Amino acid sequence: MSNIYVSEPPTSGKVVLETTAGSIEIELWSKETPKTCRNFVQLCMEGYFDGTIFHRVVPGWIAQGGDPSGTGEGGESIYGAPFADEFHSRLRFNRRGLVGMANSGPNDNRSQFFITLASTPELQKKNTLFGTIVGNSVFNALKLGEGEVDKESERPTYPRKVIHACVLDNPFTDIIIRGVPEICKEKGGSVAIRKSSTRNLKIKSARNKKLLSFADDEDDGDVVVASSKGSSMKSSHDLLAADPALGKGILDGSVSKSKSKDDNVNHISTEANNSEAVVSEPKVIEKKQDTPQPSKQDQETVYAGSVDLMRAQYGSKGSAASKFKGRKSDLHEDELLSRLGAFKSKIRKVVEDQKKQ
Repeated sequence: MSNIYVSEPPTSGKVVLETTAGSIEIELWSKETPKTCRNFVQLCMEGYFDGTIFHRVVPGWIAQGGDPSGTGEGGESIYGAPFADEFHSRLRFNRRGLVGMANSGPNDNRSQFFITLASTPELQKKNTLFGTIVGNSVFNALKLGEGEVDKESERPTYPRKVIHACVLDNPFTDIIIRGVPEICKEKGGSVAIRKSSTRNLKIKSARNKKLLSFADDEDDGDVVVASSKGSSMKSSHDLLAADPALGKGILDGSVSKSKSKDDNVNHISTEANNSEAVVSEPKVIEKKQDTPQPSKQDQETVYAGSVDLMRAQYGSKGSAASKFKGRKSDLHEDELLSRLGAFKSKIRKVVEDQKKQ
């Protein structure tokens, strides 16, 4: 099977058919079959296949569609007439998941196409092979061959349908769309015309001018604030000029805390009866005073005071000299230094506790 893929030429162009059986991804051989691929791509971009059914199904062989009439006798090409077959030596109907053109004879290609459900070598050099289904979407294509089928007419009882076609990679940049289908107008530029010259089509909807708008408005994205007759928006400067007391309260911070919530809430409301915009007084928030942090000098003062306090407590219990009276001078000094070190450690602990508090 790997030898089959190696012998096939590289693809150029990609289309996705959204069907009731799932998405079917089709890559095109646009260089080997340019006329056929151009016809297929443009019909997809124009929404020609949208809503069409797979009117003919032969289980284990092919599933055929592309006829807007759904009878198997309709369909037109973009050229206004049937176009010639395109055969290539490296393109063969040797596996499932291949896409070819259906015809009623040589050089009679229009819009109908089919998908192979198995190897179909009997179609070689009779039908143009122009695409291959890639990825796991081949399993969705195989679902087209499932279900009840009338053996005489080869028409399925419940035919699968193409919802819409999406051109992901357009190899023909010079395609001119022959009008935009209705489905594209409803969607504001459907995926069916992606990669086309009309992909930037924008449908402007009616906007409610009584509401704030943050979308792409008609005046280059400016925010539109609409109000009724006689009403106007006021800035904070206008409010301060109209009420000097308010401005004085903001400057000296003497605004009363006992004001009602309605006076402290800044809001814009639209009344249903008169549609007037009402602007209330702005809320004045008093800045909370931060707890002052002690300076380095204050910390040193606390430290010194703690030392003096500990010295006074230590001295009140009796001098160190009296406790060591009668001992040798060298022993007295060692013991005194030891107690002094313990005293310093205790002072540091007291200072650290005060800092934590």
